[in-house]
Amino acid sequence: MSGTIAIDTRMLGASGIGTYLKNLISEYTRLDHSHLFKLIGDEQKLRNLVNDSIRYEIVPSNFPIYSISEQFRLPKLARGCPIFHSPHHNVPIFWGGKLLITFHDALHWDHPEFIPSWKGKVYIKIISKRIRKADWIITPSKFTAERVKEIFDFPGKRISVIHNGLDRHHFTRRSTDTVRAIIRKYNLRPGSYMIYVGNMKPHKNISRLVEAYEIARSRGLRANLVLVGKFSGLRSSVDIGEIKSQEGVIYLGEVPYSELPYLYSGARACLFISLYEGFGLPPLEAMACGCPALVSNSTSLPEVVGDAALTTDPENVEEISYKIKKICLDFDFRKKFINKGKQRVRMFN
Repeated sequence: MSGTIAIDTRMLGASGIGTYLKNLISEYTRLDHSHLFKLIGDEQKLRNLVNDSIRYEIVPSNFPIYSISEQFRLPKLARGCPIFHSPHHNVPIFWGGKLLITFHDALHWDHPEFIPSWKGKVYIKIISKRIRKADWIITPSKFTAERVKEIFDFPGKRISVIHNGLDRHHFTRRSTDTVRAIIRKYNLRPGSYMIYVGNMKPHKNISRLVEAYEIARSRGLRANLVLVGKFSGLRSSVDIGEIKSQEGVIYLGEVPYSELPYLYSGARACLFISLYEGFGLPPLEAMACGCPALVSNSTSLPEVVGDAALTTDPENVEEISYKIKKICLDFDFRKKFINKGKQRVRMFN
C-alpha cells in the first residue's frame, strides 16, 4: 500500500462535488499512470464507475458527511496510504500523512450566516486548523485561491488553480425534435422557458431571482421560469412552497443527468445569479448547449464566463429583471452571447 492514494468519495452521486469526483476517477481510469487508489465510499456506485480495474481498492463506508464519526473512521480506513485526497473541506483532522485538499469555495468562512447551526460553526473552526497544515490545495478558480491565502494564511506556492472541466461530449446542442420529445414529460415546449440549475440553498439567491422574474413578467415577459435542483434534505434552503406558488414558476426538482442537455437546449436563457460561487458549472453547461447565460458579476463567476455571458448585480432586483428581459427577448443580443459562449466553453475540458 506504500504507493496508494486514498480518496474520500462519499459525496459521489451528489451534485457539484459528486460530479467532480465522478470525472476525476473516470480520468484516472482512462489515463496511463502507475498510481493505485483506495476509494472510500459507496461500494455499488464505485463498482459501476471503476468496474474491475486493478488500480482500485474499494473500501465500503456510509458514515455521514460533517460528522464526528468521519473524523475517526477516515484515518483508520486510509491507514497505510501516504497521501489522502479530500475533495471537500471536511478534512480528517487526525490524518497524519500528506493531505491534499480540493477546496471548492470559502462560503462558510466568508458568510458564516449561512452555517445552519452552532455545531456547524464549531466544526468549521476545528477543521480550519487542519486545512492550514495541508500539504497542497487545489482550487477551481483564482478567486477561491485568493480566499484560501487570506483566510488560512496559506502559502500561494502550495496552491494549484485548476478550473473545473466540462464534459463537452455530454453537454452539446440537441435538435429541436429530440428536445421536444424529452421535455414533453415536464409539460414544456422549446423556447417557452428560462432555466436555473443548482440547489436551493439561500446563497443561490433564488428568492431574488423569482422576485425579478415576477417583475419582468408584469412587464410583458411570458416565458416560464424553470427551477431544477435539490431542495429536500438540505440543511438550509429557501421556502420552496412559496416560490412554487408564483405565477409562471415551475419547480422540477432533481432531474436525470442525461436530460440536462435537452433542458438547456430548449431554454431561452440560463439564469444563475448566485451570491457566492467558488466556480459555477451551470452557465458553462448551458453555453455548451447553445443557451445564453445571465450570471452574477461577483465572486468567481466573471472569471469563469469572461465576456461570454451577460452579468448583473445579484442584489439589484430591478437590474436583474431588466437583464432577464434583455437576454430572453433581444434576438441580436442573444445571438452574440450564444456565439461567445460556444467559444468560451472550449477552455474547459
